[in-house]
Amino acid sequence: MTTIITDNGQYKTPGFWTTAGAVIVGSAAQSAVANSNKCIARPILKKMKEASQSCDNKTLRAAINDAFINSNLFKNGVELLDVKLLKNNNADELAANKKLHEAILNSLPKFLRNTTCGDIAVKVVKNMIEAGNNAAYLFKTKKIAVNIDKLGTSAFHEMGHAINHNQSKIWKVIQGMRLPAMAAGGVFGLTALLKRQKLEGEQPVNTFDKVTTFVKDNVGKLVLASFVPIVSEELMATYRGNKMAKKLLPSEMFAKVKKTNRLGAVTYISSALLTALAAYSASKVRDKIAEPKKIA
Repeated sequence: MTTIITDNGQYKTPGFWTTAGAVIVGSAAQSAVANSNKCIARPILKKMKEASQSCDNKTLRAAINDAFINSNLFKNGVELLDVKLLKNNNADELAANKKLHEAILNSLPKFLRNTTCGDIAVKVVKNMIEAGNNAAYLFKTKKIAVNIDKLGTSAFHEMGHAINHNQSKIWKVIQGMRLPAMAAGGVFGLTALLKRQKLEGEQPVNTFDKVTTFVKDNVGKLVLASFVPIVSEELMATYRGNKMAKKLLPSEMFAKVKKTNRLGAVTYISSALLTALAAYSASKVRDKIAEPKKIA
């Protein structure tokens, strides 16, 4: 415990165990809010797959291949992989799935490769894409991976990511901000969770205290701001993908591509909002439990 002297009197901070408990409960509240995004994502994914699978597969597949060729992405070393859950030993399918495995593995940091954690990460991501529960552009290995039978309409969006990465210097930089932005959001949330709220009339004691107090007081806005480069790059990928699809698909199928991409955008935006709300909630719960008590 420490004593705090302010213009409004003296206060005592709670002990270690109370503070530790407050941080744990705050962290649990943060996880609960953040994980609620799954309640939004699951029905959205279902609608995306329904829209995609209602398209004529032959027409959709031809348009995807034409868009890839017209984009000149192959000249940038990008490869389009049509992957699926294997039911037989078709040589082309086996080759595509093997390339996907290698691409995901080589996208991991070197220290994670050939480890149990790395193997699990590769398996989870690979299974999601093969099952049509996700599609991806793996920028480190320049592979666009999608199950065209299950989620083919998302291929245009992933080609948009590939164009951002390979054909635009500005958007490549913004795309490269994804991991630093996510890390910054995590740092903001953790800072707000660990730091005590200043009492009324209590002043920061040094520069570090001023900075962390600012983060504490504005954590929701800061976490939301950290998503700006992520969401903006996603929306640009959608814009590019829609532009390609419009030229190659019948109007009714193009409408389904737009619907798929619109639903995908909802998941990015809801994730940003809920992550910001989660960080804010964690901070408030922590402060409520470990609030300094005024000395009579």
